[in-house]
Amino acid sequence: MKKSVENQKGLKAVIIDSHVLMRQILASMLRRIESIHEIESVNFESGKSMLSSFIEYEPDIIFLGIDSEKSAEMQVFSEIRREFPQIPVVLMTPLSREGAQIALSGLKQGAVDYITKPDRNIGLMLANKHFYKRVLPIIYRLPSINLDVLKKSDTFSVSDMEVMKVFSDRPNQVSNSVDIVVIGGCLGGVRSLYQVISGLPEGIPVPVVIVQHMPKYYTRELSEELDKITSLNVREAQNNSSLLPGQVYLAPGGYHTVIKNEGARKSLFIHRGPRENHNRPSIDVLFRSAVQVYRDKVLGVLLSGGGDDGVLGANYITDAGGQIIVESEESSLLWQLSGKVHEENFSSGKYNSDQLGIEIAKRIYTKPKRRTFDSRQREKLK
Repeated sequence: MKKSVENQKGLKAVIIDSHVLMRQILASMLRRIESIHEIESVNFESGKSMLSSFIEYEPDIIFLGIDSEKSAEMQVFSEIRREFPQIPVVLMTPLSREGAQIALSGLKQGAVDYITKPDRNIGLMLANKHFYKRVLPIIYRLPSINLDVLKKSDTFSVSDMEVMKVFSDRPNQVSNSVDIVVIGGCLGGVRSLYQVISGLPEGIPVPVVIVQHMPKYYTRELSEELDKITSLNVREAQNNSSLLPGQVYLAPGGYHTVIKNEGARKSLFIHRGPRENHNRPSIDVLFRSAVQVYRDKVLGVLLSGGGDDGVLGANYITDAGGQIIVESEESSLLWQLSGKVHEENFSSGKYNSDQLGIEIAKRIYTKPKRRTFDSRQREKLK
């Protein structure tokens, strides 16, 4: 079993950014974390010259600020990934559409995660709080990162990906056991989503709704990228929009997405209610609403991620008679979320990310065997 970050001492962090204030804020915040033993904070030019000495310095994590996708900083990131694929890299990107493009490009090339840069006009205290809220969970989960996935993370682009042809000879009728697919992901989930969505069959006869923990701008950009790699229509969820078969809806950053019955029509609604499990959008909120509308006809899918958001949601689905499947430990960058769900016996199977789309299709077109479920296992969650 891997040691928790509280028991890991002597972690080394490298901060590379062109803006001295960003480096100062992040370095100040990192000094408050007991497990961080050494911090190297340098400007971009010095960061480039440090690449040759990374082997000797052996950083445990790199924070790299990138303000433009077509920049020397992005080239340095690509070089780090090529020469030192075992070192986790967290990108620091602007909270803007271009920042979203940088983050998604980096995640596809193997960045562990990203943090949005705080507005330099909001004040040091608020900026410090912003970094602390995002960075602390990353540091905490660092020992649980699947280094095998990190090392073999191949660079790919949306244009390189092909839409997979699944079940070209599928039956004309569905099993009537799945009326909706709901998907949740956190750290590492974005990369898995590209493979899952590209693997869904053309003309899927049910709607798909996704919660991926991301801020505004970023979910819009992700939905547009996913739309390019599938024959299905992928869009960011809008308020009071009808749920239609063959459509994929991505919860917008900063808003919970819920499903409601509107007479004969099933619709999506978004709202800025309180965070659940420190998240908005929340996987639990979506999964719970799906059960309220679709009862036992829900297929839930949990991808790579950490924390607890999604665990109770999986409980709701299985308790109602629906199905849960999870991404496997082998393909997950972080198996904490899916691992909890699987170990609590809420899931009926685990699959590599490149097989999840096929498995979703199977469960839509094939009636599953009913599982017995030990409700006493849920007592652990209470």
